[in-house]
Amino acid sequence: QKKYKTAADTIRHTFDNYPRTKDRGFWHAYSRQHQLWLDGMYMSMPFLVRYGQAFNDQKYACDEAVKQLLIYAKHLNDPASGLLYHAYDESGTQPWAQPVTHHSSYFWCRAIGWYGMALIEVLDGLPHHHERRGDLITLVRQLAGAYEKYQDLASGRWYEVVDKATTPGNWLQNSSSSMYTYTLSRAIERGYISKRYASVMNKGYKGVLTQISRDDQGFAHIANICGGTNVGDLQFYLDRPRNTDDFHGLGSFLIMNEQLRKA
Repeated sequence: QKKYKTAADTIRHTFDNYPRTKDRGFWHAYSRQHQLWLDGMYMSMPFLVRYGQAFNDQKYACDEAVKQLLIYAKHLNDPASGLLYHAYDESGTQPWAQPVTHHSSYFWCRAIGWYGMALIEVLDGLPHHHERRGDLITLVRQLAGAYEKYQDLASGRWYEVVDKATTPGNWLQNSSSSMYTYTLSRAIERGYISKRYASVMNKGYKGVLTQISRDDQGFAHIANICGGTNVGDLQFYLDRPRNTDDFHGLGSFLIMNEQLRKA
């Protein structure tokens, strides 16, 4: 229907003059001037690639999506842990920005989950001959290794602040656990990572399923989902609300479950 094409065109053309950092990274929002947040990559880049496929705009869409994912990784990637920091402030004025690097200090679970899913879905729409395709697959492999390293072996899930399992007040979080599990499954399916990661994936899936409950009317619910989150210090992340049926968790659970059911 024409109205959907009109809506898609409107979204697509917001990118034409959208504000960017000096190295051409899209700001997270007009209200987040000079800032890159990992979350934003899933909000924007899979759409852009799909638009390119549908409306003969693939060259721009694919090149832009790859460029953005790599710019974000340049500022936020931590090869030592394999994880990515939540956000970067080019201006360095935010209280959470490190003095030299200008990135935030903590590995917030869901931001990393959004970024991993964005990598997977952009790769799905990227031509196999694209010159930077291998760079995205390298990032997927790095994340897979980090997911394995930081998975809680007892529960199969991952912590709110991913690398601080022993920190008092840290807690196992279900939206990111769903996202990591989904990303591992698709990466195995596409051949980006070794099939040995299936054990990590299966632990993750079983772990999230333990968080599903059913009420007396037969409706299902999922607990321990972090509410919407800005960038902050360690205590800020630890103190985020632990919601039941928060849409961030419902959506990521449904995406994961559809993937794992067929896998």
